Amino acid sequence: MTVAPPPELVTFDPDDWPAEAWWQSFELWGDARMAFVKQHPGSELGSALDVLREKRRIREQRRRSQWEAG
Repeated sequence: MTVAPPPELVTFDPDDWPAEAWWQSFELWGDARMAFVKQHPGSELGSALDVLREKRRIREQRRRSQWEAG
């Protein structure tokens, strides 16, 4: 039986991870997500590698949106 992750770990929302800057919230979320997948292998969050891929995808998406915004 796999454990369902808390909703705040499934999708990143900076409001769920209070910090002074976006990147700090993002790192808190990523650390919590990584800890969860290590404790609960086979969850819907995938493996540690999947967590790293998702972090990279989100970082790239943010970089592009900031670049497009000028």
